[in-house]
Amino acid sequence: MNSEKKYSDTQLISDLQSVRGGVGDSDIKAFERIFHKYYPMLRNFITGLLKNQTEAEDIAQNCFMKLWFNRYSLNPGQSLKNWLFVLARNEALNVLRSRRSKGISLEPQHDSLSPLRTVDDWLSYSETNARLKTKIDALPSRRRAIFMMSRFVHMSNTEIAVKLNLSVRTVEKHIELALMDLRKGMDIHKTN
Repeated sequence: MNSEKKYSDTQLISDLQSVRGGVGDSDIKAFERIFHKYYPMLRNFITGLLKNQTEAEDIAQNCFMKLWFNRYSLNPGQSLKNWLFVLARNEALNVLRSRRSKGISLEPQHDSLSPLRTVDDWLSYSETNARLKTKIDALPSRRRAIFMMSRFVHMSNTEIAVKLNLSVRTVEKHIELALMDLRKGMDIHKTN
């Protein structure tokens, strides 16, 4: 029997937003509760659309990463399930469009050369993601916001410029600087 208390989406969103400007126990626990509540059904939904377990897992994980980064913009009265499923559907449709434009089969892929096929690969991937999240969180606030709108919300530079009342060139410069900071912080350097 599962003795854990059932939490409403309203309570989960409220807990997820409880620590502003940092990370605390309550928002991490809320995120874990949301993950355990919705990840399996979200992954299965995406797998049904894409017929590819690996891509489905990647998209599901990306959806939860976007949830974390956008947690303060959520409305506590909205449905987390709907928010996640709409995001997942849109991400899956982007993959299907990309496949179609590249002429890739829409049939299930059973690639034995998957880049994350061992536990060590997954651990390395997880460590890298954790380091990247830390580096993104360390960016100056405006640069971080612009970078996240570009990379996680998929807004164009023009949309970001209009939303923040900036020039497109300023937005481009912030993204360029953010990428430079992240490369430096992740020890990703060009070799000559």
